[in-house]
Amino acid sequence: MKVSEPAVNYNTPELQSLKNRLIATIDASNDLHKLEQCWEVLHAGDMPCVFTDEEFEEELRLSEDSGVASDEEVKAMYARWGL
Repeated sequence: MKVSEPAVNYNTPELQSLKNRLIATIDASNDLHKLEQCWEVLHAGDMPCVFTDEEFEEELRLSEDSGVASDEEVKAMYARWGL
């Protein structure tokens, strides 16, 4: 731990528990694409889909303007998530 970093962020039971769950999930996965996506999220500078209020309103407007998704598009999206 670096002196300039707050100790509260390290070695808490909650943090260790989350790390253990992540490790177990990674160990159980055989999906290379999904693991690569997780790697990218963990190493990204910003979390995806974090918006200011103005940016969110614009995303919402664009989404609503794009129309309604077909049943096939919805099923394909859920299939990507393994649902």
